[in-house]
Amino acid sequence: MKYSNSFSTHGVLFKNHTSNSTESSFLVIIGICFLTFAFISCGGNGNSTGPDPEPDPDPDRNVSFSQDISPIFQSSCATSGCHDSGTQESGVNLSSYDDVMNSVGNQYGESIVNPGNPDESPLVDKIEADPQEGQRMPYQRDPLSQANIDSIRAWIADGAPDN
Repeated sequence: MKYSNSFSTHGVLFKNHTSNSTESSFLVIIGICFLTFAFISCGGNGNSTGPDPEPDPDPDRNVSFSQDISPIFQSSCATSGCHDSGTQESGVNLSSYDDVMNSVGNQYGESIVNPGNPDESPLVDKIEADPQEGQRMPYQRDPLSQANIDSIRAWIADGAPDN
């Protein structure tokens, strides 16, 4: 019996496993597919500025201005050249509770927060898609996460307390 690419030693038949370009190409393709799948499954949609915060474990708790709302404003709005105490762009200052509650937006001509009514608060209109006046805030930056918008809405719905 004659086999190509094989040899016999002491009655045991061995097949010569020389590098086969078809096998190598197949293994490379499988490896690339696996790595591509692993990379895609770990990625996001590319539009995120980071993960949204974990949902509140107690959705019935009151939102706190100092613990929940002020940090959103400080990191996304009350920055130099925007809605800080020095700039007060469009008449809006989000540096402190009193500043927020006393801000009258130039575009709306009224207080930006209508306690108890987020749907009638210019602040909410400006941070959600397609505001009635001007551009969505934060201007020329990624929009606030839906979790942050929901927190601001809940705080206003609760009467916008100084807590």
